Amino acid sequence: MIEYMLYIWIGFFILSVIVEVNTMNLIVIWFMPGTLIAIVLALLSVPVWIQVLVWLVITVVVFAATGRLSARLRHPKVHPTNADRVIGQTAIVTETVSDHEQTGLVRVMGQIWSARTDETADAIPVGTEVRVLRIEGVKLIVSPL
Repeated sequence: MIEYMLYIWIGFFILSVIVEVNTMNLIVIWFMPGTLIAIVLALLSVPVWIQVLVWLVITVVVFAATGRLSARLRHPKVHPTNADRVIGQTAIVTETVSDHEQTGLVRVMGQIWSARTDETADAIPVGTEVRVLRIEGVKLIVSPL
């Protein structure tokens, strides 16, 4: 078995590279340093149990050292944009807001935004104060106060 371990480690390394390149999610990258060391140990005809033990220890150490970093890379912190500041604000309708006619403009925080009503509201006339509920794409979803 010891003579085949070199090929097994090389195959495992190639498989890890293929998975990592195709997913780009840092899923198996922690196996690679340990696998490279295991390949060297296999070339030196070190017993299989030592190869596996060294691979396992190096994998755990690399994972422990970089796990938090990779989590941040996979799930970056979402930073709200300035547009998010308008949610919950009061706005004034400057063009009748109508989902039926797909029209509507509101002024909020000194800016003019396209607007649509929430699902429960009818057309909202000019001059009405509305609350900004959310942003969908580049339109504010509003409801009358």
